[in-house]
Amino acid sequence: MVETMVTLIIAISLVLLESVQLATYNEKLLLDNTTREVKSSIEQAARISTIRHQPAVIRYYASINKLTIWGNGYSRTLNIDKHIKIYNLSTINLSAKGSMPAHTVKITDRKNTKIIKLQMTWGRAIDSNA
Repeated sequence: MVETMVTLIIAISLVLLESVQLATYNEKLLLDNTTREVKSSIEQAARISTIRHQPAVIRYYASINKLTIWGNGYSRTLNIDKHIKIYNLSTINLSAKGSMPAHTVKITDRKNTKIIKLQMTWGRAIDSNA
């Protein structure tokens, strides 16, 4: 009976440990995917501004957790998960040539942080880990 209880306790402990690791993995995956989506949206907006020779605006609304990108004839909205926060991305103006001011965007889930560095020319975004 004691051996059965010990075996059962070990099995349950392993299952619980795996579920905690799975939750951590899901949080990291959500942060990585959000970072990639924000980065590609910014780069896409820069390319569209360049191709159409029209300025665009990127704006993040922290209160409703939405990222919007719009220009003349172009609009895109990203809904950001409620557990993810983006800092230093309130408003970015893209020129008609696709350039933007240098910027460092911080994306966090309160446990982990990702950083996107935006270069001035052609809206090039570079990932870096914090």
